[in-house]
Amino acid sequence: MVLRRHRLPRPYRALLPLFVLLPAPIFLIAILIGKGFSTALFDPRFWLPLCIALIPAVYWWREGVDVTESGIIRRIHIHRYYAFEELKDWAFLSRDGVLVVWDQRDEKALECRQNLTEFPALLNTIRSRITNS
Repeated sequence: MVLRRHRLPRPYRALLPLFVLLPAPIFLIAILIGKGFSTALFDPRFWLPLCIALIPAVYWWREGVDVTESGIIRRIHIHRYYAFEELKDWAFLSRDGVLVVWDQRDEKALECRQNLTEFPALLNTIRSRITNS
């Protein structure tokens, strides 16, 4: 069960994918005005780049950190669950506004900026559940 979700703030989370996907309706309107309903609408050279543009839009919409009772789910690049017992150390670089969490193998498990929603709650959870070694 997810207790809290930490994502980009709503305006950025909505506008970034919108800007990536905005060319599709513009191109459709331009084709319909210029040629009317034509076979150009079914051309894979038209749809393939628009489908590829969905990848960053979905990534921006889904990225973030989920906090559960037993650990965190990192939704950055590759989704991965880390139990709190697997996490060894953490540091918050206040000058840069970056939270870094390391696992037992001294690899970065999570690195995120403080612009996530409810960031103080995430920081408090990390502070209380992971003891610095």
